[in-house]
Amino acid sequence: MTATLDDPLKAARRAVHAGQFRDAWEELARQPDPARRSPEWYLLAALARSRLGEFGPSRAAALQARDAYRVLGDVDGEMRAENVAAAGALALGALAEAERGFGRALELAERVSDELMMARCANNLGNVAFYLGDDGVALGYYRLAGARFGRVGHRHGLAETLINTGLVWRDLDRLADSQEAAERALEVAEVIANRRLLAQALAMRGEALGLAGDLPLGRAQVQRALALARQQEDHLAEVEALRISGNLEREARSFERAEQLEREALALATALAHPWTVATVQRDLGELYQRAGRPSDAARAFEAAAAAYQQLGAQSRAERVRARVAGA
Repeated sequence: MTATLDDPLKAARRAVHAGQFRDAWEELARQPDPARRSPEWYLLAALARSRLGEFGPSRAAALQARDAYRVLGDVDGEMRAENVAAAGALALGALAEAERGFGRALELAERVSDELMMARCANNLGNVAFYLGDDGVALGYYRLAGARFGRVGHRHGLAETLINTGLVWRDLDRLADSQEAAERALEVAEVIANRRLLAQALAMRGEALGLAGDLPLGRAQVQRALALARQQEDHLAEVEALRISGNLEREARSFERAEQLEREALALATALAHPWTVATVQRDLGELYQRAGRPSDAARAFEAAAAAYQQLGAQSRAERVRARVAGA
């Protein structure tokens, strides 16, 4: 992959748009000055590194891009960089910063009448609400995002919003609704041939099927999701597939295998420094230990999850998990 003299970032830009994030970052890393000092270089680097699970460097690059675009008076660039910086903050557990950033990006999107960015910001604000445990607020944002993505014909965004909606339904123990959202997301992901989204939707559908009683099919779906996530270097999707695999093994009362999978998920989530995922895996470990008749281990895992949620500012989630400590 090579760049042209008149447009040195062309190859990296194409790779990002094609979802080839490893190639994009390698191309960007090869660029000499002054290309490496341009705001677009920083923005493309932020996008690529975010998708590779490098959230700290992604956020830092996005903030540099945002500030550079702001100095240039480039509202469109500032808006896009603000959104990516906020996504990095969300991944790192800085929920208040993320909410401010997405709100600012939304203001800029409304100023330039960018309906697609308005949809993205609504989806991202839904993610903040979901992390905080405000499921009703999250669903409202996701409905708004889905409608806007539909209006502009952005199927990738629509699939992401459906997946996020399914996560809320799962949080509310509405498995049929979660499965329906996953199946709709699968249809869109298959049409646009996006393997990252396919992996996420398959994991969600597999969990819903397994928890509804069809463990063999659920396991098969999640194993396919895990393989796709690893092929795409989508480490968050990999953690999610491992976590869900552990949950399904728990349902099958294969407690030793379930613990192995959950521990693998926890190690990867910790390596990624993704606090939300660490908390969620700890919560599921608590559920596993409780089911396996290990009350002391369950209490420790639930307390670790509650502390992690508390640190994120997700007070309602921390309270929910602490209630489980008493019953562990």
